[in-house]
Parts: sequence; structure tokens; C-alpha cells
Amino acid sequence: MKILFIGDPRNQDYQQDVLFHGLRSLFGADVVDFEPLWFMYADEMARRGTDPADLYGRGFTLYGLLDGVASIDRTDIHRRIRARDFDLVIYGGIRRTHTLLLEVFDAYGDKVVFVDGEDDTHLNAAFLNRGLYFKRELTGPMPGVLPIGFGIPEEKILSAPPDKDRTVAFITPADRSTYIYDTEAGYYGDYARSLFGTTMKKSGWDCLRHYEIMMNHCIPLFRDLPECPSLTMTHFPRFEVLTACNLLDSQGEGFFETRSGQQVYARLLARVMAELRAKMTTRAVAMSVIDRAKQAFDL
Repeated sequence: MKILFIGDPRNQDYQQDVLFHGLRSLFGADVVDFEPLWFMYADEMARRGTDPADLYGRGFTLYGLLDGVASIDRTDIHRRIRARDFDLVIYGGIRRTHTLLLEVFDAYGDKVVFVDGEDDTHLNAAFLNRGLYFKRELTGPMPGVLPIGFGIPEEKILSAPPDKDRTVAFITPADRSTYIYDTEAGYYGDYARSLFGTTMKKSGWDCLRHYEIMMNHCIPLFRDLPECPSLTMTHFPRFEVLTACNLLDSQGEGFFETRSGQQVYARLLARVMAELRAKMTTRAVAMSVIDRAKQAFDL
């Protein structure tokens, strides 16, 4: 599938970048980022001399994973839009960029995908019913608006569960003093050695940290999860996470040192990992968008 992806190259945006990584993983160079999302490409970051630590979130997890920024054919885009050379046009962050919008509307009408990955619950009313509108922090049903969430690159998922020597990971989003890890390996290692990783709602409910915890075979300790709207984080393994958290709170840390506690934890973790691999990778996020677009636009 040939896709024109219009994103914001000025700043990292997790929802935009998750989707773009997934689309490129699925369709390769047929996904054209008109203004190159340079922070997604290892070769371009090297050319610019960019230290990943200078990116948002210290550049962990999503950035510099792709190669071949120059291999994408970005020539003659205006003519290709007029000729409807692309099967689909996707705006990765419609609250951040409107590049080429009039040309796209002239050529594609309402067969356009708009993604709104902002932390708030607001919608850009100008684009409702002008195409497919995907909203990350979706609080309830709304005509023409579909849920979307974050995902993790498949290659970042730890292949097997490591030995655990800690119940709860050291780092916690409620205490900035615990943000001690300067390297991705150190950050991941804290979760990998732990049964639970503390997470919570901050600016929005969805957060890349939830997925970074799970990809390291660690169960999120997410105590305010019951308050999360059902149309936000729709693929998150709520039952398994809440069951594990309730056991920790009711039985104490010692429960997971017993044979029965270890067996229960292993079963819950296996289910969490299965859900992560099936529904919460960047590929899965991208495929969900593509499937809905195919249905809506008869592609």
C-alpha cells in the first residue's frame, strides 16, 4: 500500500511516531513521510550529530530505529497528490500540522485519516466528518471518532523473562528523583529484574511507559487504572494488570515469593505478554488504522 504520511518533523510526538514506525515496518519505502521525520532514522540522526539523549524521553524506545532516510521518494509530491498516486493519506498529528491540506482535500475529498494523539480530550472539530478521525484520549463514543493508542516496536520486546530479584522497580513517575537511568539498557533493566513497574495517569492516560514496562516482562502497577475511560487504551490488558495489582495490595509482597504466588504471576504475565505481542506493537497499531481505512474508504 502506498501511503503519504504527513507529520510534524519539528518535535517528537509518540502517537505519530508509533504509527509511522508501524507503517514503515509493514510497507517499507511505500510509506512516504513528505517532511522527513528525521528523528526516526539512525542514519539521519548520525548525519546531524544528534545525541539521542537530547530527544524527548531521552530518545528511548522509538527513535533512530529506521534506516534509509534518503531512500524514500519524496519528489513531485504535489503532482502525485493530484494524480491520487497514494492509496491513503495520513496526518500523523492533525493538531500539529496542516501541511498540504487543501491539496489533499481537493484530490482525496473525505478519504483522509487524521490522528490526534494529544494528551488532552479535546477534538479538532474542523476535521470531524472530513475523514477518519482517530483520538488517543477518547472519553466516550462520538460519531466519526475512533480510538487509537500507543504501541511498542516488536524488536524491543525482551525475548524471554529474566530472573526477578525485586518486587517493584525503583523508578516511579511520582518521584522525579528516581529518574536516574541515562541509558536505555539501564532503564529497561530496572523493569526486567522487577515483578512490577509503577505507572499512572499523568497528562493523559496512555503513556509509553506502560508498554516499556510490559515489553520487559514486567506487569504495570497501575492503581488508578479503574478510572481510565473504556475507549482509551482499548487494547490494554486491564483484567490481568488489575488482578496482579490487587493480589500485591491484598496479599503483600511475600505472596509472590511463594510457589503458588509465583505460578499465578507467571500465568498473568504470560497473558499480558500475549496481548502485548498481538495488539500493542507498532505494527498492530498501524494495521488497525489500515484495516479501518480499508473498510471506510473501500480500498
